[in-house]
Amino acid sequence: QLPRRRPEVAFTRGHEEVKFRDVTLFLVERRMGKSRRNFLSNLARSKGFCVDDALSADVTHVVSEGNVAQELWSWLEEQGFREMHDKHVLHISWFTESMSAGRPVPVQTRHYIQEISECGSSSRVEEILSDERYRTMKVNSVFGVGLKTAESWFCRGLRTFEQVLSEPSIRLNRMQTAGFLFYEDISKPVSRTEASALKIIVEEAVICANPSATVSITGGFRR
Repeated sequence: QLPRRRPEVAFTRGHEEVKFRDVTLFLVERRMGKSRRNFLSNLARSKGFCVDDALSADVTHVVSEGNVAQELWSWLEEQGFREMHDKHVLHISWFTESMSAGRPVPVQTRHYIQEISECGSSSRVEEILSDERYRTMKVNSVFGVGLKTAESWFCRGLRTFEQVLSEPSIRLNRMQTAGFLFYEDISKPVSRTEASALKIIVEEAVICANPSATVSITGGFRR
């Protein structure tokens, strides 16, 4: 008589109640391994988390373990996971902390996969910087040009400062004219020393007009 074959142990998805419906997890099997991924997925489900076995558009939190940032981003893009501006790509530490707490803990900077610190650059940042619409919307950084004006110029096909300035139908007001004329100077950050020196000059003029007034330096010291 042949010995009875031991049944294989299968990881099955139970019918646990989902407590956190605004969070959908996806655990990256790469480097983590299939068995560990299945174990952690079932653990999360038992605590009320929604875990998706596929990298779908519903996923809000991607959890990775032991992956180099640049390789992980490349792998995610290969899977068609490109719209990541509203997604969290996180280190396993966020997952373990959430499991210990029994709820999704707030995502902190240390939880994110730090591509910039590891690689010196970010593919997502580079993608945004090379985007035509982003480069066009730099016009919005010109002094006197608001978002609505920049949007209207974009819709009219104007993509560069030169195109805006050479368009006969555009009439710049005084602030916009100054903004384009002194764009490079205005865009340069001001040092604390320079800002403090300017404060003294302004303070003297203000006190002459109102002795009880006070002057404070705020913002990023931009001219």
